[in-house]
Amino acid sequence: MDYSEKEINNILKNKLPILNQNDIDNFLNITTYKKYGNKEIILKSGTSSKKAFLILNGVIRGCIIDKKGNEKNILIRSEGIFVADVRKLFFDEPQRLTFSTIGEAHILFFNYIDFEDLTKIHPNIMELYLNILKEAVARLTYRIESFIAMTHEERYIDLLKYNPKFLDKTYSKYIANFLGITNVSLSRIIKRVNKKKT
Repeated sequence: MDYSEKEINNILKNKLPILNQNDIDNFLNITTYKKYGNKEIILKSGTSSKKAFLILNGVIRGCIIDKKGNEKNILIRSEGIFVADVRKLFFDEPQRLTFSTIGEAHILFFNYIDFEDLTKIHPNIMELYLNILKEAVARLTYRIESFIAMTHEERYIDLLKYNPKFLDKTYSKYIANFLGITNVSLSRIIKRVNKKKT
């Protein structure tokens, strides 16, 4: 079922408490709402538009295709997170990532330039924008550090600790790919972790 305007407004109030109602109204004026089913493409690699989106509900993944034609999950994001391909937004290069849904997802699209324009006249939206950028840098830094300093099992436990919502909604093969391991390895890790809990 599609979300009503009131439901979307309430989600934004809950997920973006830094914004007042006037800020939310201005943000909604530049957005387009869309509902997606399972495994639907939201934005495809190679696109030329400077689109970004906010996940109202659901889980999405961003992947690239390697030289052998295999998908590599670069990111998995859940509700309340802003998502975009930075190459397209900041460097005006072709979008490299393809974003698709994991299960049903509700998305608010917006043009990045329109969003930047809002930040120039609405201080709260500017603060939100800075927080989005800080969060993106923190996530990237953490991802690099986790691959360098953690074992596969430690990365899984950490994912379980900090992102339990999307682990509940995400297929094991996507989690394994995101962690850089096989499905078989992930199954073994899950068994070991569950055994330690009992």
